[in-house]
This record gives sequence, structure tokens and C-alpha cells, in this order.
Amino acid sequence: MPETYCSGRARSALFAELVRLFGSLRHNELSAVLFDDLHAAPNPGLVVTAARHAGCTVVAACREDGIAEPTSLGMLADHVLDLRPLTEAQVDELMTGAVRGVLDQSVAPAVRTALGSLCGNPGAVLSVLESLRQQGRLVPLRGMVCLADPDQPIALPADHELVRLVERLTDTGPQLVALAATADRFRVDDLLAFAESTGRDLGACGRTVDLLVAAGILACDSQGALSVSCPALATTVLAGLGEHAVLALHGGIAEHLLRAGHPRLPQPALVADHVALAGAALPPTPDVVPLLCAEATRVLAAKPELAARWYRAALAHCRADDPARARELTGSLLRLLVRIGRYDWLGDFVAEVVAAGVPDGQRYEVAVGAALAALHTGAPVPSKVWDELVADPAGRAPLEFTTRWFEGREEIRLDELAAAFAPFRVGDLPDGPQPTPDDWGIAAGRHDLVVLFGYLLGDEYGRPRGGPLGLYHRVITGYHRGEWAEVLSAARALELCGPAHTPVHQLSRLLATEIRACEGELKLAAEWLAEAREDCPFPAMWSWAEIGLLWRAGEVQRAIDAGWRGYERAAAAAERGTVVGLHWLLVRLAMLESEAGNVDKLLELSELARKWYGRYGGRRLQMAELMLGGLAERDFASAHTAVEVLRKHDNQSELMRACLIASSVADEPRPWLHEAYDIAKRLGGDRLRMVIKARMRECGVTPPRQRAASQELSEVEIRVIALIQRGLTNRQIAAAERVSEKTVESYLTRLFAKTGCRSRLDLATASLEGRLTLPGCDRSGTA
Repeated sequence: MPETYCSGRARSALFAELVRLFGSLRHNELSAVLFDDLHAAPNPGLVVTAARHAGCTVVAACREDGIAEPTSLGMLADHVLDLRPLTEAQVDELMTGAVRGVLDQSVAPAVRTALGSLCGNPGAVLSVLESLRQQGRLVPLRGMVCLADPDQPIALPADHELVRLVERLTDTGPQLVALAATADRFRVDDLLAFAESTGRDLGACGRTVDLLVAAGILACDSQGALSVSCPALATTVLAGLGEHAVLALHGGIAEHLLRAGHPRLPQPALVADHVALAGAALPPTPDVVPLLCAEATRVLAAKPELAARWYRAALAHCRADDPARARELTGSLLRLLVRIGRYDWLGDFVAEVVAAGVPDGQRYEVAVGAALAALHTGAPVPSKVWDELVADPAGRAPLEFTTRWFEGREEIRLDELAAAFAPFRVGDLPDGPQPTPDDWGIAAGRHDLVVLFGYLLGDEYGRPRGGPLGLYHRVITGYHRGEWAEVLSAARALELCGPAHTPVHQLSRLLATEIRACEGELKLAAEWLAEAREDCPFPAMWSWAEIGLLWRAGEVQRAIDAGWRGYERAAAAAERGTVVGLHWLLVRLAMLESEAGNVDKLLELSELARKWYGRYGGRRLQMAELMLGGLAERDFASAHTAVEVLRKHDNQSELMRACLIASSVADEPRPWLHEAYDIAKRLGGDRLRMVIKARMRECGVTPPRQRAASQELSEVEIRVIALIQRGLTNRQIAAAERVSEKTVESYLTRLFAKTGCRSRLDLATASLEGRLTLPGCDRSGTA
């Protein structure tokens, strides 16, 4: 309040004017006055009292920690409502209502993770969504709103009150936040090094930390370690400082700690961390290399990513006249980055090695590093790196493999993959069962490079957290497990990641086409199919998806005609050795011919399945031969064998088709139709259930009755419910199950859909009380 109104008379005059102001707003009618952020007013009680004196209904929102005397303000209120942070479900609902469209299931967890302690704050949630929208990172794609560049950090808007609060603390506040956000461990005891290296007063630095902790910006644990409570705030503060300033900050601390004659003996880990984080801001200091190597080795088992950062700094500070150490560090770091799956770091590191000069005898290793980084991140090998490495025959094979991959004109060949990457492995094969030739063939047919690299490199290979290969692994794994929501989310993310015409992009689109068609979303299915080129290297898969879409649109004869045309292209590709999707195409075309009553065509397809299985073998074509033999020759034994084999291998869609075929040749179709119907319910495809229910009516079979959820939930879903009952968060459940938080979100989404529960609490309570059941009704409300 201005000093003009400090006297009692002046405040009385101000009060009278406020009453007159609020009274003028009424216009002889009842009026309500809304005060938001009332805690920001210098004398909130005076304003509220004036409005009420004028006869207005007052609704005020304020923070208790922002008012000197919150109790006195509360005494003025008829009702006080304590607004607690929003729950996860409420945050999700808020975000869904704030965007124009349906949010992809990966968006909400990403926003909540970025907000950290602010994830229950509606203002923060909405401001971040608006910021993402303005940045073009909320992208509509195939019926959903998706997050573009999901690996990039999410930032709080620059005008957020917490950002402004940090900025008001001169340079000290932003720098302290930057240190807490970037250092492996920044403790209160480390303030002395910060103060001395920046020339600041230690007491003032301590008071700034107190303010940041009091405001909830920093958290301080029992050992004095400081951390940023909201990662999105840290992202904004770091961007405001700029990369050069952050490097210089760490460089100044590192130089201070390394300075000769320093009165204290700092912890080696503290020195190593600031040296590594200083990057090029710290001049070459060869004397620090032994310390960096020793500390990296010490933390390698517990914190491999931190060890990699310190090894990389050691290499940067190596003496030019010590090629042996440089060579050792280069090889060790390349393999470490592959083992921990940090392919984003690997690409940058390879570029640094090439720029500095590849050590003798390591061109093949560096070329493999460049290739693995490109494949996993979706960013082709930079031209300078390519030109330097491809000139040596030793590095040519892995680099040429990436070229063929990004062109997307042909399927992968196992012999080429093995020749390019298998020599990178240096250790023995791990103990235990090894992948069989059939395992290799299936992984190659699925084009799941994550699995194939695991077979090739064993425990020397780390599965990626994201990137095109990681996303496609989620697509193909989720499809075979029947986790369709997860598949579609990963497929949409893949569309926004890397070059658009790699083999995995094409296969992902075809699987998304199939899922959307099964769900009855024919327009979206057609969009996915159009995006997958008809001339892609998988003609059988493309035709399988096409005729599935036509059939579900009610165009059976057109689907049959398209299927035979597609088979001609698929057969030509099979003659060249490409059989990806051939087994699915044969089975689908045979089921269509059976539906149309074309016995001769059905027998012909059975012979074709036998022919291709005889030539190429493998479990997939074996299943096609068994299923078509059962269908064409009414051989229940073959159909039953196919079902039993598929039950042991994770492919829910194919198992459902096998059950349908078994039901058509069995003396008693009921159990096979019930199993197919249960699978269709779990998959979530309305159109699938309609087809199976029509078959049931033809056979005089009624749909299965409602059963206890424990009879139909998977083992993983049952474990998730048990962990929820113990009070674990999604992050803790992810750690216990060794999956990502996104996967836990996917499990919960399916559990809510299956059980009708609307929250984690409802799910846990229903399970504890024994009333957790799976409704036997589809979305139309019929059994």
C-alpha cells in the first residue's frame, strides 16, 4: 500500500472509495466479485471488507503462505475451502479439456513428470500446455494430439511466477538452480566452493538457498543435498542462463577446486563432476585424468551414466602424447555407451573422436558406434563422420547397413546384419538358453532390431529408452501381446521421429491400420494405410492390411480380389526371399474365401501355405500351414495344434484367428468361440466382437457370462493391482516391474477399461473387497 494511505484517515477515505466502487458495480442487482491471487494485494482484508460492505458476494482465491495474517482473512469468510493439489486423474481430465482434441496417452505422464512438485497445480499444468502449443509441440496426428520431440525437455513459461522469483535473486538464484539441476550431487556444504569461485558472500548465498527452499523451488534432503523440485523450472532457468554460462559456472568451480594450495581437500567426486560438466570451458588439464578415471571406475556399477560422463571428460583432457590412454578410453567409452543404451550421447562422442583423429586400429569400433547411434536416434551419420570412416574397408559394412535402412527399399538380411555388427562383441555368450534359428527368423521377420542386436551383442547391448528403434519395439511387442492402446501411442510417436520411410515406419503403419480397422475406425485406418506406401518392401503385409480394411468395410468380394492381386506381388517377393507377412496374408485370404464358400480357392491356399513352409520353414509359416489345413480339409487336429502352439507364443491376434478356425471345424465350437471372444474383448476391437458374436449366433452359442477379473487379467495386471494396494506410485510400480512409467500408464488404462473402475483407489478397493469383475457387455451395451 502506498505511504499516502498509511494514516487512519487516509485508509478510511480509501475504504469509502472502494465501497462506492463495488456498489457501482451492482446496478441494484446482486453481484459477485472474484478476487484471484488475493495474497498479492497489500491489504487483502480491506478490499474484501469493502466489497462485502457494498453488498457483494465475495469469492477469493489466495495462498496462505503469501499472506502475513491468513487467520484474520479466514475470519471474514463464511466458508473456507482448502484446495489441495489435483490428483493424477484430475490433471489428466484438466489437460484433456484444455486441448482441442483427444490427448495421446503419453502426453499427460510427460507433463506430470516435467512439472514434478507442481504437477498438481492447475495453473502450472495449463500454462505448460499453452507453452507447448505455442512451440508447435502439440501436434494433431491420426485422431490424437501428440507430443512432438518427446525426448526434449518441457519448460515452464518464462513468465511463470517461480521463474520470475528465481530471476529476481540476481545472478545467484539462477546459478544455484543450475548447479542443483546439472550436478550429480550439489550439497549445502558445497556453497563455500560456489561462493569462493564466484566472489560472493557465503552468508548471502545461504540466505538465497533458504529462500529457494521456502518457495518450493529447491528441495533439501536429510544429508543436505539440493535438488530442483520442478524439472520444467530447471529447464527454463538453464535456457535463460545459456549453455556457455552454465559451462563457465562449472569451469570456475572446477578451477577453484583444482587450484594449487587450496586449503581444503575436496571430495574427488565433486572435482570430477565439475570438471566433466565444465566441458570446453575448462582448459586442458592432463593432471586431472587419473582422478576422473578412478572416480568413473568407482561409480561404474552403480551409476554407469555418470561414469560415462567422467570417462568422456578424461578423454578430453588426455595428453596429446599419450595415445595409448586415449585409445583405451575411446574403446571403453564406446562400449559403455552402447551397453547403457545412451545412443544420443554415442553419436556426439563418435563425432568428437573423428574430429580429434580416430586412434589406430579402432576404425571398425568407431564405425559401429556411428551406425548404432544413427539407427537408434533416427539421425543419419553426419557426412564428415561418414567420409572419414567409410574410406576404411573395416568400417564400411555397418555404415552401408544404415544407408540401406534409411532408404527403406528392402527388408533386412540376417547375414548382412551379422557381418556388420557381430564382430563388435568381445565377450563370451551369456550362460543360459541361446536364441534358436526360429527365434532369429521371427525377430528378423518382425524387423525388431532391438531384439536382434540383443541376440548379436548379448549383455554388451543396452535397449534404447526411446528413438525409432525403441518405439518400434513397443509397437511390435505391444501388437503381439494385444496391448493396442500402447501400440497406437508408440506408432504415433514413431511418425514424429526420424526419417519417414525406414522399414519400421512402414510396418508400424500397417499394424496401426489393422488395429484401427478392428476398432471400427475405418477412416483412420485408411489414413494409416495411405501413409504406408504400396510399393514398400513388404507387399504381403501391405495386402494383409488392405484386405482387412476392405473386409471390415463390408466389401468382401473386393477384399478377395485385392487379396489375390496382393498375393501375386507377395509371391514374387517370396521368390526373392522376402516372406514378411506372407503367413498372415494366406490365413486372412483363406478365411475370406471360406466365408464366401469358395472351397476350391481354399484348397489352393492350403497348398500354397504348404509350399512356402516346405521352402522356408519357420514357426510363422508352419502356423499358416496348420491353420489352413484345418480350415480347408476340416482337420481339427491341425487347427487344435495351431492353437496350442500359439498359446505358448505371445500373439493374441493370431491366436484369436486360430480359435475361430478351430471353432469352424470342431464338433463343439463353444469353447473356441468363447476364447476368441475373450481375446477380442481384451484387444478392444468393437468390430472384432461383432464378427465373433455373429458367428456365435450362427452356431447357437451365447457369449460368455461375466466372470471374476482375476480369471481374465494377465499376471502383470494382477501384480500391478497388488502394488497399487500397497500404495506404490506409478514410478515405483515401473521400477518394481522393470518397465517404463508409460507402460504402467498403459496397464492402468486397460485395467480401467476392463473393470469399469475410474481411479486407482476404486481399483484397489474393488480388488480388496472381492468385487472386481469384468463386465460381459460390449460398448453398445449388449452381452
